[in-house]
This record gives sequence, C-alpha cells and structure tokens, in this order.
Amino acid sequence: MRTKLSFIGDNDLASVEQDSRFAAENGFEGLEYNYWGNFADLTADTARAMHRIHKAYGVKCVMLGFWGWNHLSKDEAERAKAHAMLAKGVEFGQILEADVLTTGGGVYSDDLAENVAEFGKVFPSYLEKVQAAGMVSAFYAVHGQSFFKTLKSYEAVWENHPQVTIKYDPANWRHSNEDYIEVVRKHGDKVGHMHIKEHVYHNGELASQPPAGMGDIEFGKVLAFLYESRYNGPLSIEPHGPIWSKGDMRRKLLILTQRHISPFLI
Repeated sequence: MRTKLSFIGDNDLASVEQDSRFAAENGFEGLEYNYWGNFADLTADTARAMHRIHKAYGVKCVMLGFWGWNHLSKDEAERAKAHAMLAKGVEFGQILEADVLTTGGGVYSDDLAENVAEFGKVFPSYLEKVQAAGMVSAFYAVHGQSFFKTLKSYEAVWENHPQVTIKYDPANWRHSNEDYIEVVRKHGDKVGHMHIKEHVYHNGELASQPPAGMGDIEFGKVLAFLYESRYNGPLSIEPHGPIWSKGDMRRKLLILTQRHISPFLI
C-alpha cells in the first residue's frame, strides 16, 4: 500500500500550481485530474505546463480521467468523437506521466451481454496502448457514460479482458445501493484506482459529504481488504458536494481526511 495520499486537483493552471504547492507542503503524493466534455478543450501545451508545475513542486499525476464520452455509441459521429478522446487520453496521460488512465466503458444498449461484446470490439487496442505507455487502465463505475453499473458487469468483461481495473469509489457504490465492501472483498486485486470520499446518510438521504471518518463509509474495512489484495495504486481524496469542495472547507477536508486515513498506511 502507498504511504501517501493524493487528491483531485482543479484543472486551470493557476489552481494546478496552488494544489501542487499545497500537496508538497502537506505531504501528499500527487494530484489527479478529471474532465467531462471539457476534455476536448485540453491542449497538449496545457498538459505540458501542468507537468512542469508538478516537477517544480516534486509531486506527480496519479490519475487522468475523462468521463461522459460514449465509446460504444451506435451513432457513428458520437462514437468517433469519443474514440478521439481515447487517443487523446493516452497521449496526454503520457505527457503528465500519469499512473492511471480512467474513462467510462460506454453504453451500447440496455443488455449487459451486448455491452460486453461491443466493449470487446472497441477496447482491446486501447488497452494495449495504455499498457504500452506504462499506465493502468481503470474504468469508471456506476455512472459517467459507462455500462459498468454492478460488479457483475466487471466480472463479465474480466473473462476476456483481465487487465481492466475498477476506478473504485466506495461512496459511489454505497449510494447506488451496491455492497461496496463486497467489491474489495472479492476483487480487491482488480482495483486500479481508489477514491476516498465520505457520505453521511440521515433519514434515508445523503445529507453531507464531509472528511473521511465523519460519515458512514467504513474505510478501515475497505483498506483491510485492499491490503490483503496487495493493492499499491493511488489513494486519492475527492472533495465533493456544495460545502466541502471549495475554498477553506476543501483544505480542511483534505487535511482531516489525511489524518483519518494515514494511521492505516505503512
């Protein structure tokens, strides 16, 4: 298990520098970056500038993610745009020297078998390119233009593509009424990227997303099973929600989460 945490950084260059400085000053390993439709606007010059900033502060890019692109779309134009993002992801992931490259699996139909079959037509060459570039291929679970809605969907893909891994966020699995502990108990060896995000439920509703340890997600159990699976991928904090994701509250969430998780790391 890694001994340092990372966190999701903001994407503009001024914030990349602020986050890199904060990471270096507070003992974080690095940053991850997430894009939706705005991934199309990211330029190679910006990616190179981001990398220079990381180098200047001695931090790294642990993950590059791009969501919302339907790589399995039946619409040829939409699929072509999405596949261009796959190529761009590999290129920019190399520029950033990212550990993990994450995207959604796409959606072909409502039928799992059809999605799995189409995945097998679209993704093998992409998986090879990601691996050749020295990155891990992780796929977004639960949402983000992805048919990976349940553990069963991953298991079906692993039959022919064992190199596929999960971008694992226990809070997301819990919010989808899935057993997030079962994911790592059965398949901790298939986790490629770990998100640390907390949820507090009250009266059956999501009431808050505070620092880890202040809510309902049992991170000790999650990390126990990841240790048993010899997990050594990133451990990345996700500030989320309207209160804890901005300004001083974001900084407090990062430090408080670091304090809660760090005793589990050795």
